[in-house]
Amino acid sequence: MTDPTTYRDKSEDWMQEFRRRRVEALRPLVTSELVAAHRENPRGPHSHELNLVLNFVRGPAAPMERKPFVHLRQPYDEYGLALMTPRGEAPVFLEETTYPTERAAIHAAFLQRLAVHGLDTHLTEEDKNV
Repeated sequence: MTDPTTYRDKSEDWMQEFRRRRVEALRPLVTSELVAAHRENPRGPHSHELNLVLNFVRGPAAPMERKPFVHLRQPYDEYGLALMTPRGEAPVFLEETTYPTERAAIHAAFLQRLAVHGLDTHLTEEDKNV
C-alpha cells in the first residue's frame, strides 16, 4: 500500500473490541444493590464499583450522539430526558416521561445508558423502575 489516503482507519475496530471486553468485565458489577445505591444518591459519592460503571457509560466508550441527558422542563418542578445530537443540531427531546426531581431524571438516564450497553441483563423489572 503506497497511497496513505486508501488506508482504512482501524481505530473503530479496536474501540468495538474494547467495548465488548469492558461490558463483559462490568456486567457482574451491575446488581440490584448497585442500582439501588445510584437511585439513593445519583450525584455521589459512589462506591468503586459504581464509579467504574459510571465512567464507562458516561465516557468516550460510546459515541456522544443519542446519549441521554437530563434537561429542565419547568424550573425545579419538572425534568425530562433528551438525546445528544451532532454539533450544531438541536437535541431530541423525549416527551414520553417526566420526572418530579432531578435525582429521578439522572437515575432514569443512568438506566437508559445501562440498557444501551447491555449492562441491565441481570436486573429485575423493579430495579429498572425510577
